[in-house]
Amino acid sequence: MKDETNTEGKVTEYLNYQERNKLLWSLRSDFAWAGKKIPESVEIDNEECRLRDMIKELEGIDLLSPDEIIEIRALIPKLEEKAKVNEEMLETEELTVSEAETLYEEATGILRAVMELKDRLEGKVGEKSAAEFKRMLNTQKLVDEKRWQEFIKSLK
Repeated sequence: MKDETNTEGKVTEYLNYQERNKLLWSLRSDFAWAGKKIPESVEIDNEECRLRDMIKELEGIDLLSPDEIIEIRALIPKLEEKAKVNEEMLETEELTVSEAETLYEEATGILRAVMELKDRLEGKVGEKSAAEFKRMLNTQKLVDEKRWQEFIKSLK
């Protein structure tokens, strides 16, 4: 870890190997996006995309128009690519702890936006979407518990 003193006399703390791996592991987990805040805006194709406002507007629409569906389907891969770029920067760049946390938060927020958009395309919004997420978490807990019990049995 390299530290530098800036003009205000504060020490700039750089991301160390352990912190980097912790952020990457968390980002790559299946539910990294859960509970994360969707970024206000992100830059996509050199244009500002007001992501949070777009998702809020889509929540208020009962039935998406064909143009909205096309727009969402075109946006999802671009958002996934933006999250991937942030992940690669986290993995390879020399970053301060603050810069790394900002990249991590943006990437997880973008992943959450992607999930919201995919759910919207599938017609899952509001209560239905939340119920589906809870069901998925409960299923994963059961799978994890069974795997843990099999592991304990194998030790005996």
